Order: sequence, then structure tokens, then C-alpha cells
Amino acid sequence: MIRTLTVLALFLGAACTQIPTEAPSAVEVLEGDVCQTQVFRVDADFSAANMASCSILDERGIEILLQPEDTPINPSPWYAVRLTPNQPGKVRLVLRYEEHPHRYKPKVSLDGATWTRLPDDRVDVKAEGYRVTLDLDLDTQPLFVSAQELYTNAAHDAWTRAQAEKPFVTMSEVGLSIEGRPISMIRTEAAVDAPKTVMITGRQHPPEIPGALALDRFAEEVLSDTDLAKSFRNEFDVVIIPNINPDGVEHGHWRHNKGGLDLNRDWGPFTQPETQAVKSVIDGLESPGLALFLDFHSTSKNVYYTQPLESDGTEYDFTQSWLDRGQARLPEYGFERQGSHNLALPTSKTYIFETYGIPAITYEVGDETDRTEAIETARVLAQEMMRLMLEHE
Repeated sequence: MIRTLTVLALFLGAACTQIPTEAPSAVEVLEGDVCQTQVFRVDADFSAANMASCSILDERGIEILLQPEDTPINPSPWYAVRLTPNQPGKVRLVLRYEEHPHRYKPKVSLDGATWTRLPDDRVDVKAEGYRVTLDLDLDTQPLFVSAQELYTNAAHDAWTRAQAEKPFVTMSEVGLSIEGRPISMIRTEAAVDAPKTVMITGRQHPPEIPGALALDRFAEEVLSDTDLAKSFRNEFDVVIIPNINPDGVEHGHWRHNKGGLDLNRDWGPFTQPETQAVKSVIDGLESPGLALFLDFHSTSKNVYYTQPLESDGTEYDFTQSWLDRGQARLPEYGFERQGSHNLALPTSKTYIFETYGIPAITYEVGDETDRTEAIETARVLAQEMMRLMLEHE
């Protein structure tokens, strides 16, 4: 089971106070993304929430329909709703899928910050994953149910601003999403002339929370006060864009931006304002430019998608050496490398490698990887990345 964890600076604010707790006089089906009975109410009126519609089964049962923002789409069916009790007791929440079956094991939270995985004996999967019943206990507080712990735009902004308080870090807005949300970057400035740059990006796909958590810890290690990190930043600039798809995050999208595209299939065409913003940063780097590119994601397992195994553009095979060092320090966690992944598609790693001839790696964290493991792995890999690159500078 996933351990209890806290995601910093989350999302709810006044939204929680807007849902009444008094029992209605009769069962009601309200307009919009709300259903309520005399016992409880279900809504999706908060950042990163998502359900297509809902229907009442009985006093203690409500079904929510889950549909993607567009089709065709990757099988990443996201859901996030709030259950507000009118009476304490047991209730049923039924997840009904149309496009793809159940993937993410449900997480629950009373405050939107501390999350636990719902025990397997409370989750009944039927119809080959297209109908899932969750047995839940309501007390007096609203209960949040989500595919993963929520990490909203407000949380990204809080984390980014916290890093920017460091004297050697600057924060800037590099572009706007389709709906006008800022795409923020933090950047260090190396002490040497004409430095090489390490670029870190994330959240092209909204549901991939474990990758976002790993990015944070990885970046925090590189931006830390250790002697290793200070030495590294003396030789390399570090550019971090943690949230490329803020519209998708806000609306609880399964995969796409508001333009209906998978942003990690738009590197090369650069048709979307989000990918155009990132490209403008890369194009603006001074010579010698990029030395390493890391893009954080999540999938069904811990895996690192890389260039072909025989070459990553470095004479010393940075990629394999880096992963070998991580494996040596954390052998119990396990690392898997898959070369030549999706070479025919316009992904970030393929574009960067083919354009600049440098290591460009998609860093994938398993959907249900223990979060302590994911964070510790990110810390160790950040350290070994810095050591290896300094040794070959």
C-alpha cells in the first residue's frame, strides 16, 4: 500500500466551505457536476477535479461517469471528486468508464494534502475494469477521492516560488497556455563563462503525479546547499520548467492540453503555445547550450526511456553510467532502461537528441511506486548525475 504522504501547498482554499452540509428535504439531482441525496453529495467543483457526469443509485450510492477530454487518447483515465456528508455512515461511489478501463488505484484525503491509498478490499472491479465500486466511510468532513494525490497549479506555483527565494535562482514566465495560465521557469546562473545547461521539464501529462513529485525532489537536490550541488552549479546552468500543461492540470485532463493534443507528441511540429514556450527557452540558450535534458513522467513501472543503448551522444555513455551508479546505491529499488522508445514519434527526448546530440531521457516513475522510494531514488540520481557530469567536465 502507498504510504501516507503530504503534497505541499495544495489547492482547496475557500472551495471547501461552499458545499452545504445540511440534509436536503428530498433526494436531488442538481445541474452541473453535482449529485446529492439525503446522505451525501458528490461534486467536482475544485482544481484538478474531473467527472463527466453523475447519477444517483440510491440514498447511499452515486455513480460517476468518466470520459476523456478528447479521443483517441492514452489509457490514463483520471478522476477526482469530493464527497460531502449530510449524514455519517457508509456510502458507495461507482466509477463507470467508457473509453478505457480503470488504471489508477484510488487515493482518499480529508484535507486535500494528506493522502492514503484506499485498501484493496474496499475496491470492487467489475466488467473488465469498466465499472468499479468504492466502499467509503463518511464522518463529518468532506472526503476527496482521486486517481492520484492532487498536485494542482497552485501547488506547482508554491513550489516554484519557494525555490526562487534562493539567492542564486531566478523565476520567470516563459509563455502562456491556451487559456492564459503562466508557464513558469526557474533558472540558476553558473559562475563560469559560456556554461552548459541542464534542462528539467515535467507535467506534460496531467495525471502523472509521481513524476511531478520525483521532479521536485530531484531539483531540490540540485538546488541544495551541499558542496556537490554548489560545485555543480558553478559549472552548469540549471533550467527547470515543472508544469508545461497547466490547463490540463486545472481541468483534470487525462492526457491533453486544451488544444486537444498530447504535448509530448508536439516536439518538432511545436503547434501549441505550451511547447512553443519551452522551445523559445531552448533556442535562447547561449553556446554551448544544452548538455542534458530530463523530462519527468509516470507510467505503469519505473523505467527510463532513452536513446539507443549503444549511444547517447557522449563518449563515456553518460546514460548507462548514471543509471549504473544509481543502481549500485539503491539496488533494492531497481532501475530499468528501455532504449529507442517511440523513436518515430515527436517526443521531447527524440527531438532534443536528434537536434542537439545530447542525452535526453524520459524519467518515468511507476503509478503505484512507493512515494518514499520515488523521492529517495530522485535524490540519489540527482547526486550521481552531478558527480558524473563534473567528472567529465
